[in-house]
Amino acid sequence: MKTEESKTIQYFLYARKSSESEERQVQSIEDQVNKLQDLARTLGIRVKEVLQEAKSAKKPYDRPVFESMLERIKNGEAEGILCWQINRLSRNPIDSGTLSWMLQQGTLQSIQTIDKEYKPEDNVLLFSVESGMANQFILDLRKNCYRGMEGKASRGWLPSRPPIGYLNDKLEKTIVNDPERFSLVRKMWDLMLTGAYTAPQVHAIATEEWGLTAKYSKAK
Repeated sequence: MKTEESKTIQYFLYARKSSESEERQVQSIEDQVNKLQDLARTLGIRVKEVLQEAKSAKKPYDRPVFESMLERIKNGEAEGILCWQINRLSRNPIDSGTLSWMLQQGTLQSIQTIDKEYKPEDNVLLFSVESGMANQFILDLRKNCYRGMEGKASRGWLPSRPPIGYLNDKLEKTIVNDPERFSLVRKMWDLMLTGAYTAPQVHAIATEEWGLTAKYSKAK
């Protein structure tokens, strides 16, 4: 339950998601906003403005909405941030450090998540540990991705998106023929092997006459 003093704080509601694979399971921005607005009503939080962003937080200075929000807080437009979890605010040590410093200085009076509140008088260690865990998630993810790519390459598989004419079979972890495009790509190579066509000519025939596109579809 919030105190009467804390209820006078104005909050920016900040909702973020990333389109990158490491965050595909994170709730959508709309879901975050709806549930945080419910929480605001329950706790009597005054939301000045809802801010939304679809950007990764793994690098600093790469989220214009987030950067603008911090500047507005420094200018006194609000004193709190309402967000889903700390990892919605930062997954890198620079942004985490900025938020921690703003809390310690009292510029930021409250960070309220769906299940916890961080305040200037709290032990900074807790915030540092939890924001550090978000950063460590990115570091571990990068290592695991590299390991997976190296393992795939060592087994003779292309460690990236398959070329046109092929698809990744995510269930079997292999590369399979694209039923829509493989035969057309094979025909392109047949034309090239005749020696009668240049690469641009083969491309023009495949796209303009055969309707070949580079649009990827998922293997089922």
